[in-house]
Amino acid sequence: MTRLIDLTLTLGSERVSTVPGLAGIETTPIQTHETHARSNQRLCLATHIGTHVDAPYHFVPGATTVDEMPLEKYMGPAILIDLRDVARGLEPLTIEQVKAAGGMPEALPGKIAVLFTAWAENESGGPRFYGHGPYLGTDTAAYLADNGVNAVAVDFPIDKHPPTPQSTIHDFPVHRLLLGQGIPLIENLINLHELVGEEFELWALPLKLKGGDGAATRAVARIA
Repeated sequence: MTRLIDLTLTLGSERVSTVPGLAGIETTPIQTHETHARSNQRLCLATHIGTHVDAPYHFVPGATTVDEMPLEKYMGPAILIDLRDVARGLEPLTIEQVKAAGGMPEALPGKIAVLFTAWAENESGGPRFYGHGPYLGTDTAAYLADNGVNAVAVDFPIDKHPPTPQSTIHDFPVHRLLLGQGIPLIENLINLHELVGEEFELWALPLKLKGGDGAATRAVARIA
């Protein structure tokens, strides 16, 4: 029997951390049941908040935007790489750790590599989420790319964040490496513990935002 596992943070909830320097989430009534016998709301949010996807244009000028990305890049067979035992705050995740957790070269081609540390489960919405967690080593990102992953999905900020929101071309090397090769990112997943030991597909189709560098998604795992 098919099971669906919701991997998505609820937008507007206290569990969503705001990216330093970006807007949060705001909903404003436009029409109400009392005034118009129906409800309509205005939604304001950054394109990279909560559970969302990144398109190459996020860090690569002139690259593919989220509305132009093939849908196949945001869905398909996935592999859970359980790094909970080795993930440490402010330390990079290494190639050897990924291999030891099941991310061997033969297991990666065509898959969405889902890196599971439980950081979002434990820290999203708190003051430590950005700037204090584990991050992906640049050589580890290159290892995933070289072995043909379809996308990379994470439950932690994939890059070590700079000390201020004013980033430079030297910051966010993992984003630049993966997105520069057309490998999208699926970020801030939860409930990954429900996928341990399972074969599954991951679906993270984003809003079709014209010219978008990323967009919110309702990420779901499908266990056959």
